[in-house]
Amino acid sequence: MVYRCVTLFLLSIQFIQSEEVTMVIGEVGGAVTLPCTTDVQRLPIHLYVQRYDPAEFINGYHKTRDLPPPHPEYANRTQVDHTQGTMKLWSIRPSDEGLYLCHIGYPTTNDEKIIHLNVTANYSIPDVTVACDNGICLVTCSSDNGYPPRDVEWSLNPPLNQSHWRVVNSSGWGRDPVSMLFSVVRSISVNCSSGLRLNLSCAVGGALSQEHTVSARKTRLRQPEVIKVRMTLLVIEETDSIVPWKWDRQDKI
Repeated sequence: MVYRCVTLFLLSIQFIQSEEVTMVIGEVGGAVTLPCTTDVQRLPIHLYVQRYDPAEFINGYHKTRDLPPPHPEYANRTQVDHTQGTMKLWSIRPSDEGLYLCHIGYPTTNDEKIIHLNVTANYSIPDVTVACDNGICLVTCSSDNGYPPRDVEWSLNPPLNQSHWRVVNSSGWGRDPVSMLFSVVRSISVNCSSGLRLNLSCAVGGALSQEHTVSARKTRLRQPEVIKVRMTLLVIEETDSIVPWKWDRQDKI
């Protein structure tokens, strides 16, 4: 009988229409409190929390009835406090992002509230590599373990017009199959053949790399080398005797 009651709640959410959505932000690995009600003067008879889509019962409280166990995805990660009208969620995952629906029942009235949980994760400090060849420098910026997907933002000093640099790698994001966090790699090509000296950094989300100096390598002219040549000649005289003769000299080439 209890399970049937909860199932009716789950099936009814497709007919709920509400423009009032409470926004809550949580960080991956951290904890967040979902406020199902601000009315803490009245104690509810029941308080249920479920995912909005797909409809999944997460956890809840009922004054007189036993409720089904929490959904396996939220087992040991949620706690409902009916006295405060809240549900605490910890060990946040990217998959926790989305809409939640609270059902609150009082002796004479019922109330519902929709909450949207935004999940974030800070990207690592970007790593920058620079490789130059024949006046063209390839600069690569990479960062990982972030959520949601973010693109690379470049900072060039002095600012350059598009004729001096271009994006050469703008592919999508990589995603770890276990943590579900994103990584991003972007590359630009900078024309330094005119002797340009550029200070450059990149940012992903709120993470900023160290500043790097980009310039074309100057080719050193080869200096004259002094080569000492030792030659040994054989002089043949009429007497058919062979006399060794050595000649040393230094030439510059």
